[in-house]
Formats: sequence, structure tokens, C-alpha cells
Amino acid sequence: MRVYTFMIVLVALATHNAGDCARILGLFPHTGKSHFMVFEPLLRALAGRGHHVTTVSYFPLKSPPANYTDVVLEAAVQEGLSSLDLSMFEKSNPLMKVPLLNTIIKNIFEIEMTVPLALATCESIIRQSSVIEALKQKYDVLIVENFNSDCMLGLTHVFGIEAPIVGISSSAIFPWTYGRFGLPDNPSYIPLLTSPYTSNMTFMQRLDTFISKLYVNALYHMIQKRERDIIEKHFSVKIPDLEEIGKKQTSVLLVNTFHTLNGVRPTLPAIIEVGGMHLDHSRKVLPSYIEKFLNESEHGVVLLSFGSLLKTSTIPKYKEDMIVNALGKLKQQVIWKFEASGEEGTLTGNILRVKWLPQYELLKHKKIVAFITHGGLLGMTEAISAGKPMVVVPFFGDQPANAAAAAEAGFATTVPYNELTEERLTKALEFALSPETQLNARRVSSIWHDRQAEPLETAVYWTERVIRWGLHAPLHSPARDMPLYQIALLDVIATLAVAISILLALSWYILSKVFRLFFGSGSKLKMN
Repeated sequence: MRVYTFMIVLVALATHNAGDCARILGLFPHTGKSHFMVFEPLLRALAGRGHHVTTVSYFPLKSPPANYTDVVLEAAVQEGLSSLDLSMFEKSNPLMKVPLLNTIIKNIFEIEMTVPLALATCESIIRQSSVIEALKQKYDVLIVENFNSDCMLGLTHVFGIEAPIVGISSSAIFPWTYGRFGLPDNPSYIPLLTSPYTSNMTFMQRLDTFISKLYVNALYHMIQKRERDIIEKHFSVKIPDLEEIGKKQTSVLLVNTFHTLNGVRPTLPAIIEVGGMHLDHSRKVLPSYIEKFLNESEHGVVLLSFGSLLKTSTIPKYKEDMIVNALGKLKQQVIWKFEASGEEGTLTGNILRVKWLPQYELLKHKKIVAFITHGGLLGMTEAISAGKPMVVVPFFGDQPANAAAAAEAGFATTVPYNELTEERLTKALEFALSPETQLNARRVSSIWHDRQAEPLETAVYWTERVIRWGLHAPLHSPARDMPLYQIALLDVIATLAVAISILLALSWYILSKVFRLFFGSGSKLKMN
């Protein structure tokens, strides 16, 4: 028994040491700060466990660990894109009023917006000497953002990096990622992540989803081809198709979702849900003026924030008045993230406008009773973690899909920005503040928290598992490497169709012979 126990300990130590002090390269070419906020806790946690982490991104860490190296990307786009003017959402295309064309045009427009950004970023990165120097080093594993570009995959191939890849996504899975793992992407019940649908779609919604997915997949393959051309031209080399590099080297995909919030989807061992990985559960001190405002509110406080990308202070006056009028009817107080506010906020009626707020810390506060949000996945994850009901005012991207999922779960209601009125917002707030919705939000939160391990712990485990075993423990579906005709059993169906046709023809031939034998001769006798 002692020998057996000793052997187990030795195996455990050997397995543990295999993952110690690995050299990790993180590649995050997207300019969105909210994306990197999802990834940063994992990078810090891996460095904290002794791994040597090198990160290529636009966002260097403040006070990084000693074994953490930042390779800072130069901006490929103007900084003005980091905040969006709300007036741009006031414009509408007449075609958008046609029901089917509405979401198809929106999906195509929003995906196409990422094309010039992806190509400009790729053109910029390949010319940055600091990135090239980082790529010349040896690594045990790569952590690569899965979003609108595979340029980084091409660069790793150019410099001969054959380390396994841990893909990581700040949102739900994009359509073009499914094939990388052989994961089914059936448009009959898996909506496009930029559409306001759930799994229970009408015929028109399924038609919309089918058409939109065909288009965006074709568009992404065009991006991959152009990125490949950019790399080959710059380095004077030939590289494989970027999709093939992704298939060959990607071991797992860490996805910033969890089915309690985002809905149940088909999955594989390679697809790891780590929604909530970015949450910091430590208690922080709130600004004194906000704490005072909270404590003095007799009926609780409603929190309103449209995130870091949308510039709330640019909201048109008539829309602002709608919101103010609806909020003014509440017996609750309101904290509104509003950039034009004073240093310690501006109080008007029951509304305190503040330039900045510690969102998750506020959502966890017992005085916060509801959350008005734009539907960004980080904020919605914070709300479900804190057990707070929501009024979601989605604008673009995955926000409509996030809103629809939360509404289906029963702890949120949706009011699209272009449909926002004082009456709609008032009714939505009544729903969110009702005792039934408050109770449901707490129940859904408890289910969301009920996991085998914390999401960050899960992400660290799977990253270290890839370090230990690399590509020797494949987790993808066999369908990944099968042609479509085999997956759809077209060859089997064709064989059966031919066999049945031959059988029917043979049966008809035999029956016709029997008929002639018994009835044909009888006819002749009668005639004689």
C-alpha cells in the first residue's frame, strides 16, 4: 500500500513539474480595452504561479509581476475610436424597417466594420521590431485571442513556433471558429452572436441566421486570405492557409460565457466556458461620496452605465430627457455614469451623475437594486454574479444577443436604444424592480455560481493542462477533419438511394414478368 501511495505521489509531482515555469506567449492584437480586461486576470494568475509570461498587446499592465514582459503594440487606429458618439445610433437605413433585412443588414454591417481594423492591425504589427523579437523566442504554449483576425497565427508560423495554442474569446463563439474544432453550428437553433435571438427562433429568424452565417463565414475567410497575402508579401515566404494553422495548433478555446446566462449550446472537451474569469471578488473601498449617497437612500439605488466604449454624455437631448423623466418617477435613487459630470458627481433630483464608478463593487452592494446597462458581456456577467436584475438597452455587437439570453433566463428585460421611450423605460424598470424579478435574479445568480471550480481557476487549469500534454491529448471532434459529404452522410444517402432504386427497378421487373406469366397467357386463350 505504501509503495502504491509513493508511486501516486511521484506521478503527481512529475505531472505538476511538467507545467512549472513554462514560457508563455500571449498574443492580443485587438484594440478593445474591454477584451483585454477579460484576459488580464489569467495572465496575472499564470505569472503568479511561476510561469514566464510575455504579452503582445495594446495594454501594458500596471505593476506587472517580475516574470511578466509587456510588448506594447503601436496603435493602428486613431484613439478617437475608443469612445462612440451616441448620436450615430440615431441614423437609420430605410431598408432596416424591413423585418428580415433588418438584422441581416445589421449583422453584415457590424462584421464588415471589423475588416479594415483587422487588416490595418496586421499591416502595423508585422512592421514592429519588438513583436518580431518576441516571436523569435521559444515558447511552451501560446494564448491567442480569437476574434476578428488570424494574423498572429501566420506570424507564429513564419518564425517556426510550433507550440500548442490556447484560444481565448471575450465573447460567445464566432461562426468561423466552430469548424476549427469540428463543433456543429446549426443555424436552426444556434443564432449569430450579433443577432437578438435565442435558441427558440421563428422561421424568419432561422432564415435570417442561415443567410447571415453564410455571409460572415465567407467574409472571414476573405480576411484570412488577405492577411496571409500581407504576411507572405512582407516576409517573402509562403505559409499555409491560416485556418489550417488554427486547426493544427489550437488545443482548447477558453470562452467568456457560461450557459446559465448565455444559453445552452453544443460543446466539446476543447470548449471551456470561463464566464466570470475577470471578476475580482475582493472587497474594495467605494469613494466616500458614493458610499454616503448609497447609505442615505431609503429605497435602494438603480445603477445606470453604458460601459466604457459608449460616450454617454453625447446622448441627444430628447433621449436624455426621456431617461431623466422615467428615472425621476422612481422612489429609488439613481447613479448614472455620465462623463460630463463634476469630479464628485452632479446631483439633480434623485439622479447622481458621476464621471467614473467602480461598477462591480457597486453591483455587489446591498443598496443596488437594479442595473440599466447596454448589454456588454462584462457588465452583464457582473450583474448576474451579484444577483441584480437588469434593464438592457443594447446598441451593437453581441449586446442584443446577451440581452435576449438574459431576458429568456427571466431576470432582465430589453428596450433597444432606437425604441427607447419614457413609457418603455418606465415599464421596464417596473419589471426589474418587482419582487418576482428580484427573487429570480438571486436564484439565477446562485445557479450561475454553482460550478466545480471558480472560472479563473478553470482557465488556469486548462492552460496548464495544455502545457503538460500539448497536442498529444486532442480534444476536438473527429468531424473537424472530415469532408462535408461525410459529415452529412451524403455518400451513405446516395448509396442507399441507388440501392433502393435498383431494388425497386428489380421488383418492378419481376412483378411485370409474373403478371405476363399469369395474365398474359390467359388473355391469349380467351381470344382464341
